[in-house]
Amino acid sequence: MILGLLGWLFIFSSGIFASGAWYQTPQQIISSQKAGFTPRFVLLKAGVFSKSGRLSLPKQFHEASLKTHCSTSVESIAWITHRLSPGETLSELSGKTLGQQIGQSLEQLCFSAVELDIEPLSQAEPWLEPFLKGVRSSLSPKFKLRLAIPVLSPQNLPGHFWSLRDGVKALSWVDGLDVMAYDSGVKSPKDYAQLLKNTFFFIMELNKTSPEKKIILGLPAYDDKTKLHSKNIENLEMALATLRPFTTFQLKPLCEDSIRLAYYAGWTLSESDIKNHQQIEEWKNGICKKGN
Repeated sequence: MILGLLGWLFIFSSGIFASGAWYQTPQQIISSQKAGFTPRFVLLKAGVFSKSGRLSLPKQFHEASLKTHCSTSVESIAWITHRLSPGETLSELSGKTLGQQIGQSLEQLCFSAVELDIEPLSQAEPWLEPFLKGVRSSLSPKFKLRLAIPVLSPQNLPGHFWSLRDGVKALSWVDGLDVMAYDSGVKSPKDYAQLLKNTFFFIMELNKTSPEKKIILGLPAYDDKTKLHSKNIENLEMALATLRPFTTFQLKPLCEDSIRLAYYAGWTLSESDIKNHQQIEEWKNGICKKGN
């Protein structure tokens, strides 16, 4: 999903509907704005935590660029990661420690929420609930708690994704989900289109049950070839072609900002990705204005 990849996620705003961006460093936010890409909200890499819940902040957090970013009014979410070793689980106690560490390290900064990106997770593991309960129990009320998860789909395609049941469980444990619609491992554009369609339908179902919990849908716009990602299969052109047939009524949560789109991209976007990004923004803004 997010962890371990070299690209960065950028979501760019061309209208009134909320868009945001993932960044590895504060400097990237400044660089993207200079290049003409202005996010409406950002998820900024804010550290890595250990099995015991100890949080390590990136060196860049001590530099002026973070203060420069925090002096703006851009909504900011702390992106915190952990790489699971084979067979590893996380305890409620480590969750409590992590919640305390987040408060001690990030309370005075400009973050309104925390996104935990724990990988790899093949399902909503039973130990996740007590771990997240532990985090919430000691987390400052200033922060909303979010969780990054794989794509959601019925188990009828070969790939790396969760079932809707997993999504329902996870959403009940946190304040919002970031569903990464890439690194799925599917082997054809047709399968990816079906997977993305299923994911969007499932996200809409989750939104019906918990409309107060925002969901971010991450779309692929990066060149890195990994075991689970091929840019010839997972790309913005395919995403747009898949989303276009949805009706204005079906896209109401997107227009109301309950569901947000996101681009996981390399710096900078390729020419084709810039074109596809613009088309997605035009399509989204056009259909939402039509709905109003």
